[in-house]
Amino acid sequence: MYDVIRNFGLDYIYFDILFLIVFVFLLIRSKAKIPLMALFAGGLGINFLIDWGIWYHSGLRTIVLPENFLGGAFLFFLWFSISYGVEYAYVFLMFRRKNIWRWTGIVFAGWLLVALLSQLVLLNDSFINTTRHMSDLRWLRIVIVVLGYGLVYLLKRDWKLVLYLFFIGFLVHFMMEFSLLIAGIRPGSFLILLENSLIEFNMGVPFFYLLWNKLLKKYEKR
Repeated sequence: MYDVIRNFGLDYIYFDILFLIVFVFLLIRSKAKIPLMALFAGGLGINFLIDWGIWYHSGLRTIVLPENFLGGAFLFFLWFSISYGVEYAYVFLMFRRKNIWRWTGIVFAGWLLVALLSQLVLLNDSFINTTRHMSDLRWLRIVIVVLGYGLVYLLKRDWKLVLYLFFIGFLVHFMMEFSLLIAGIRPGSFLILLENSLIEFNMGVPFFYLLWNKLLKKYEKR
């Protein structure tokens, strides 16, 4: 077993909600319909279902919230899951291969600002802790990554595509976790950050790409 931990103040949520509002506005202005859908579908349909619906109620996810936190654990996980939805939106933006560096800069700068401002600007430092107690099934996660990208290669026969998808899967996790690490929100080391970035979101990216390529891409042209 190992623990994935976040320690942060309540003002982290304030700054993150501001970033989410700006990010959603930019998606709407850019007519990025599928990435916008991915933000909420991934955040609520995947993360919320797993984090609150399964892990929290089974004890695998524990939280410490300030007294009288508005909405309690339910509202916390609602925000937490939508916040993670930015990762899903980002990879679907990268599938389009339009304005790659602009979107990357927006997401990375947004995450850095949220993390650093929450430490530097003392709005409300009421303590929040979230801990995920996980089994160390690194070998299984690696197998899922290999199978996913193997399937992409078999269907597309394009190594450059496989490498591109793997890079964006690595990059999106690295950007988020790096911002948490340097702000002291996520305990750990840079080596652990690199290892997890290679695996975590890359378990899903090849399958998301195939869904986008085979089904969703045509709706972006409408």
